[in-house]
Amino acid sequence: MWNVLKRPFFRLILFKSYIKIKFMAERKKRRPRVAWSEDKNYWNEEWKDIVFGDDVSEKEIFKVSNYGRILNCKAETKYFYPVIYTNKYQIVQVLLKSGKRIGKYVHKIVAEHFLERKEDETYVIHLDFNKDNNKVENLKWVNKKGKFEHQAKNPNMFQHKTGITYSKLTETQVKLIKRKINNPNRKTRMKMIAKQYGISEMQLYRIKTGENWGHVTE
Repeated sequence: MWNVLKRPFFRLILFKSYIKIKFMAERKKRRPRVAWSEDKNYWNEEWKDIVFGDDVSEKEIFKVSNYGRILNCKAETKYFYPVIYTNKYQIVQVLLKSGKRIGKYVHKIVAEHFLERKEDETYVIHLDFNKDNNKVENLKWVNKKGKFEHQAKNPNMFQHKTGITYSKLTETQVKLIKRKINNPNRKTRMKMIAKQYGISEMQLYRIKTGENWGHVTE
């Protein structure tokens, strides 16, 4: 058994498993739960029970607001659901009756509960092209043609082709970040720098390697 575990392939699997477990533990620690109360509602914020498909477990109880916020209602105290991303879209992770866990897009949940649609409209677009803005007034149901027409108007399309994508960071912030992470006398951990600028460690490493913001120099 020990000889098998010493093989490079199995050592790689064990290492990946360790990294995944450590990442999940760190991510859980970085998500302090915030309890909901009436005074934390935005102006004219309306909440509706989320109606999932028949394949989702009955234990998954959430509410969605017209501001695009999600409440976890599984316990007596309601908590705001943390912001999680998949493909740059915010999601809610739900448990299926089969035991599998999947992600549901927040913008589509908002549209399904607050907007009317025609039969052929199966796509939801962000009118201002900001995928973080899931307010109901920023969303619209469209068909496939409408989706492509909207994408063609996206001001970020050209930037994407040149390696620049929509980001919460400014070029000035990126320059400061590069100076910090490339400082040979740096004592601040990468995790703390990422937290300071409100980004993930993965984004920070991509900036360091030039995969993201490679056109910006110190």
